[in-house]
Amino acid sequence: MHVKTTASSRVGKVDRKNNTFHRMESGLEADLVTILLARHDTEWIKAQDGPHRYTVEGKAKEHIIDVGSMATFGSYTLFAVKPEGDSAEETRAEMKLLNNQLPKDSPDRFVLVTDQDITKARVNLARNILHTRDVLNDSDTARVLAALLELGGCARIWQLAEALPDLYLSAVSTAVWDLFDKGIIVHAHPEPEAVLVSRASWIRVIVKE
Repeated sequence: MHVKTTASSRVGKVDRKNNTFHRMESGLEADLVTILLARHDTEWIKAQDGPHRYTVEGKAKEHIIDVGSMATFGSYTLFAVKPEGDSAEETRAEMKLLNNQLPKDSPDRFVLVTDQDITKARVNLARNILHTRDVLNDSDTARVLAALLELGGCARIWQLAEALPDLYLSAVSTAVWDLFDKGIIVHAHPEPEAVLVSRASWIRVIVKE
């Protein structure tokens, strides 16, 4: 009988920018890494950073950070990842103590993120952006943007596919993810981070190339 160990339940993620493999402790941590890798200001990430020590009422304590992220402009963000609940509230207090012990001029910071921050919609967007970077076609992206502008700068994704009948829907979708990645469009929804992008979703131009 196979017994599932802690090591076997970990989730692997690859940073393609530097071909580094990271083993995360949970799916929630892996989803955070996906979001971070899709950001243009992420230089590199690190799994399991620490221990970082702090003092409470004269007693020394320590915390292992789940994910560290170095930004291109030089600041290092140390993320603790927890499901929302009592444990998250305890960790939030720890992050505050750790931040209080940083030098005043430090650009670094300790941050708690929960499943309320790492939403399915944000992860789905990041995952598609990362995939698109490997398969995008600049010509298709330009045509989809032109079609979107012709439709007034706001349309459903399926309307773009109808406007470009010679392109496969998959090619239109790839172009849409590329436009998201370039910061040219947004998901036109009152709560975009709570709703998955689909063929029926409205997208809107915010930057005209």
